[in-house]
Parts: sequence; structure tokens; C-alpha cells
Amino acid sequence: MYPNSFGHERFPHTEEYNKNWMQRGYYYENKKLRKFTLVYDKVDRKMLSSYKKVLKQRPMKTELPQAIGECGTVAYEFLLDFGSYRDLQRHRAVVQRMPLLVMDHGFNPWYLSSLPGKLRGKAEKFIKAQEERIRKMKLSKEDQQYFVAMGYRIPCRFSGDLKALVYLAELRSTRFVHATLVEQMLKMIESMKKLFAKDGLVLHLDDEPNRFDVRRGEQDIVAK
Repeated sequence: MYPNSFGHERFPHTEEYNKNWMQRGYYYENKKLRKFTLVYDKVDRKMLSSYKKVLKQRPMKTELPQAIGECGTVAYEFLLDFGSYRDLQRHRAVVQRMPLLVMDHGFNPWYLSSLPGKLRGKAEKFIKAQEERIRKMKLSKEDQQYFVAMGYRIPCRFSGDLKALVYLAELRSTRFVHATLVEQMLKMIESMKKLFAKDGLVLHLDDEPNRFDVRRGEQDIVAK
């Protein structure tokens, strides 16, 4: 136990309330999702116009002011393997749904295409055999997901204001981020440019996001 995280007082009525709503609607599924989608754009352009200079003059490695959040939010949805989703999940500034790890959307082809021919064939056979075994398990989808590999794609749906989305786009589209997440972030960046370039939006991006960099192997979270 970590007392700093779990030492708070619990209230029965709060626990019961959370139990009820989470059992009914915590996990997110979207079997129809096939491609990167702009779910909605609810940013008030008239209100945003007062922040044009703020958007244009923002320097590198600097966040937009929190007040810009009053202008509204934008939501996106796309397919991403669960392994890379865990990187996206760390961004608390955006509101995210927790995806249910299922096999409906298939194994992310990026991983298979990165393997040598013979090894790829073996991997595909293994994955198919695993799917058959998992489907035969007499388990709920919620329990079944603990046997599903993190390479399977799941629907990622999130929303955020411009401050949150700009931070996410710039941080998760660099050469130090896993390729499957970068691919989706670049699509989001193109969408944001189309939506807000005329409003003054400037993004400071990695000029070689797809370049292999050995320093990526040094990326870690350690105590200072």
C-alpha cells in the first residue's frame, strides 16, 4: 500500500455510487470505428478571436494559458494498440474514455510488418491460435481482456480544450514516441491546423518525427 495514494477516508455512499456507474458504463467500445475521426469541434470562434495574439506569439516549450479553455473543446477518436494507448492515457489534461481491450479491431499491423518474413508468419499463426483459445474461455469481456495482448487495437476517444490538445500534440509527435501513436498524433495535428490556423494557432513540432533515434531507448521515468 502507498499511504499517500490510498490513505484517504472512504464513504460508503460514494463507493456504492462509483460502483454502480462504473459497472454500467466505465469501459468504452466502438465496433464501428474504422478511421481517424474528428468527433466534434465545439470551440467558440468569436471568443477565441480574443486569444489570437496569444496563439500566434506562444514560443516553444510553453503552454497556452488556462483561460483559453473557456472557448470550448474538441474531441477525436481513432484506433490505437493498447500498448501505445497507455502512453496516451498518462495525459490527464484531456478527458479520455477507458477502452475495453478486445480483439474486434485486430492486431496492429505495424508490429507484424516490422518482423522478418518467417518470423512474421509464425507470429500470425500464434496470434490466430491465441484468439481461438481466448474466445473459448467462459469469461466476461471484462475478465477476458487480461489475456489479450497489448498489440490489439482499441478505440481511443478523448476531448480537450486547446491548451490540452496543443500540449498533447507537441509532446506525443516526436521521434522519441512510439511510431503507432505518432501516426495518429500527426493526423490530429493536421486536423488542428485545418481547424485553427486562421485563428492564429502555431504548433512547434519535431521536423523529423519518424526518424529512428537511439536516444529513445534512454527515455524513462526515474526518481531524481
